[in-house]
Amino acid sequence: MLKRKISDELLAWKRENNDKALLLTGARQIGKSYAVREFAKREYRQYLEINLYDNKQAARALASASDVREFISRLTLFSSSPLSSGNTLIFIDEIQESPDIMTMIKFLIADGRFDYVFSGSMLGTEFKGVRSYPVGSVIEKAMRPMDFEEFCWAIGVQKSTLDGIRESCRSGMPIDPYVHEAMMANFRTYMVVGGMPEVVQRFLDSKGDLSAVRAVQVELNRQYRHDISQYAGNHALQVQEIFDRLPAQLIDGNGRFSVSSIDQNARYERSKKDFLWLVDAGVALKTDCVTEPKSPLKRTAQSPKFKLYQSDTGMLMARYPQPTARAAYLDDPSPNLGAIYENVIAQELTAQHIPLYYYMAKKRGEIDFIADTNTDSVMPFEIKSGRTYRVHAAIDAVLSNPEYRIAQGVVLSRSNIMREGSMTYLPLYAMFCLQDVCDLAPTGGIEDVDSGFSLTVHPV
Repeated sequence: MLKRKISDELLAWKRENNDKALLLTGARQIGKSYAVREFAKREYRQYLEINLYDNKQAARALASASDVREFISRLTLFSSSPLSSGNTLIFIDEIQESPDIMTMIKFLIADGRFDYVFSGSMLGTEFKGVRSYPVGSVIEKAMRPMDFEEFCWAIGVQKSTLDGIRESCRSGMPIDPYVHEAMMANFRTYMVVGGMPEVVQRFLDSKGDLSAVRAVQVELNRQYRHDISQYAGNHALQVQEIFDRLPAQLIDGNGRFSVSSIDQNARYERSKKDFLWLVDAGVALKTDCVTEPKSPLKRTAQSPKFKLYQSDTGMLMARYPQPTARAAYLDDPSPNLGAIYENVIAQELTAQHIPLYYYMAKKRGEIDFIADTNTDSVMPFEIKSGRTYRVHAAIDAVLSNPEYRIAQGVVLSRSNIMREGSMTYLPLYAMFCLQDVCDLAPTGGIEDVDSGFSLTVHPV
């Protein structure tokens, strides 16, 4: 069983919010349904799950109910035993198939007999047509692929090791060299495997067989593309084109997504909804450029200037030629893997609820990520995939400008922990504790799968 952080959030919802339903959103195959099932088994005497995608009859029956009494009567038709009030969870999965069911939530909560969890994928556009979204009656939580810390739990890294890394990052003390090397290897493994639960489980079951891992990732990417055709309506072709071009756009030039790559006459304002569909569906991560490194960063964010990352780096890796994955894991310096390193950091920051921004310093290059802090300032980050990590002209430029009042910057690289003046060097695997350590302000090509190459983990 893969341990997920959402389990604690589900438990907190049950204990603290008896007057609200829970809506769990996120892309397909990230473990939403499994997490709810395991939670229900532990915390409730009775549990009824209805999948609206698989059970079309139930979808029609519930969607056509005229009131709460009729809705609950129809629910009981799909239960193998009588439903008792007081300790029963009703889980309605794939709610995007009948989104108007959400209009009933306020009255279901007022009825008080059962607790309700709703879950859905590809919800980016589905709720826009709902007649009356039940504001105030629903707690919405977005679920993501497994983050690096969850991946470490899965492969056997001890909690004491992760706690020690967090404390070393706070104090500035270097990490034991053995632990450092082992965790760098685990970081590279995570880049290749990613955080999709089915992929991680296949990785564990196959004892690190990359071909087995890649085959699952290829299939999941195929399913995502199919979902776009099913749920994106008359924008499906445009959204698929963006999804198809994402890997090449990340490594082309400065990594900024060129809207004209879709069509020479394409303009962002006309294509904006297509990009946002992918973001809202949990498939892509949009990183806007800011014109000033000042808090709040959202104030100067330029939506037409952005990078587009994939929500899971392992699935992105499977879209590049297989030797790219081999080079990433073996730490081969010959290919330029900078964009993939950035993708994994974007994925991790998103998991920590940190909005994604980057900054172009005039004549000094790019700061890969920049985040608001809880001290009304910002924290700039540069991601170094190579061995030259102490050259960072872009961060130096903003640190030296008194107008910006930025006290320090962070470089994430293969280096152990080190501090030099206003610059802090952290190892790439320390990304799992950036929000805590840096006091960041959170917001509420597929081919050649038969390589025979194997990965190993380091359960330090």
